[in-house]
Amino acid sequence: MISLLVAVVSLLVVVKSAEVLVGQAEALAKKLGVNDFMIGFTIVAFGTSLPELVSSIFSSIAGHNRLVVANIIGSNITNLCLILGAVAIFERYRIKKRDVDLNIPLNLASLAIVWALGAVFGFRLTWAVGVSLVSFFLILLILAKDYNHVARRNKEYANYHTAYLLVSLIALVLGGKFCIDGMIGMANTFKISETLLGYFFLALGTSLPELATTWVAVKKHEEELGIGSILGSNLFNLMFVLGVSTFIRPIELTAAIPDLGFLTMATLATYAFAIRGRKYFFSKPEGLGLVAIYVLFVIMQIRKN
Repeated sequence: MISLLVAVVSLLVVVKSAEVLVGQAEALAKKLGVNDFMIGFTIVAFGTSLPELVSSIFSSIAGHNRLVVANIIGSNITNLCLILGAVAIFERYRIKKRDVDLNIPLNLASLAIVWALGAVFGFRLTWAVGVSLVSFFLILLILAKDYNHVARRNKEYANYHTAYLLVSLIALVLGGKFCIDGMIGMANTFKISETLLGYFFLALGTSLPELATTWVAVKKHEEELGIGSILGSNLFNLMFVLGVSTFIRPIELTAAIPDLGFLTMATLATYAFAIRGRKYFFSKPEGLGLVAIYVLFVIMQIRKN
């Protein structure tokens, strides 16, 4: 129970610290005159993906690579299916044509890159593969430059404070360390598969920033901000977070091939729903379809573990 309490409290600290950090980063970027593209697609997406990055790094340091892979794939499936689907069920929203033309295809391109590199290197990702993933991530950012969503403006953090930035960064790192330690303790105490913990407990927890951003954006009729945070975060998770994790120790993807395939299918389904939605609207039918895919994923993981 102590491990569970540590994991839950630490995860909440990670999520809140990431929220403060991204707000301060936005304020600093505006103060330095950085354009809206760089703020929106890099800082906001990076900020909502900080929990995944920190937890993945500490999982890799601890030698629990299955937790790294489960966190990344689980978070991306949660973002696409559970978050976009649940929001669509309760609040009809529209996506932009550029999402269909470029932003969702960029996510499919990132998956194709991971599949190709995995096949070439026997699904054992070394630091060399990690360098390739990070390099491709930067290339995809450049391709997306003229089509990106504008940045979210958080009035609460309109003023930049260096102390807030540093404290939130320290809290983020420490929270990530204790969260992973608590999860490993839970796995050992309750005899729960690390993969199962990663796909659900950790993935759901680290997806909280995306959920909050998307829900608030849709309620304010600023749908492109929420969709942008989801698509940017998934791209960041799969390319940058996975790539950086390989710098610490190699990551074996062989056991996760079916789950990577499921993520690919979920991304294709999201693309299909985006096309079939009337004038690119996501409403209850599309939302129910995405949530059904997530439920199928849950059933598949429970049966497997």
